Amino acid sequence: MKKRICSRILAALLLLCLLPLGQTVLAEPEASFSVDVQVQGNVPAKPETYTLVLTGDEGAPMPEGSRDGQYTMQVEGPGVADFPAIVYQSVGIYHYVITQQPGTNSSCTYDDTRYEITVTVTNQKSEPGLEVTIAIRNSQTQEKVEQVVFRNDYAYPPEIPQTGESGNLPLMLGLWVCSLLAVAFLWKQRKTV
Repeated sequence: MKKRICSRILAALLLLCLLPLGQTVLAEPEASFSVDVQVQGNVPAKPETYTLVLTGDEGAPMPEGSRDGQYTMQVEGPGVADFPAIVYQSVGIYHYVITQQPGTNSSCTYDDTRYEITVTVTNQKSEPGLEVTIAIRNSQTQEKVEQVVFRNDYAYPPEIPQTGESGNLPLMLGLWVCSLLAVAFLWKQRKTV
């Protein structure tokens, strides 16, 4: 009987060792930054490719694919694009800058605004884990903004007068006839003298 009880206790302990223990896995918070590229004016028919750069301060987590603290993204034409998500593993304050590199179209004034982004990672108050707060500021105006927006302005070409236009033809004909009559009158006056 003692052997049976010991073997049952041993079997129960083995089963407990084989069962996975309930572990709580906390998800690491992520942040992604949206950028809206807008165009106005005499926009070319073929959409231009815009280059956007995310730069992080030293030690700031960066999206996968970053090099030397920078992530460069190409955006075809106007619209909204998102930088890849950044995963945060520890509490801290992280600083980033988003800029647009000037393009090659000489008739475009590319928006050179710099946006400063502050990501604050803190412990959640009500449950275990981290939470992320994002603040975006236009570095030129120092105003807090909801989204990064670049507005590129394409100039209209200057008005070039069309050659061969006949817009004032009646006026020109009238002046020509009057001039011809004046010359004929003066010619006749000269002969009579």
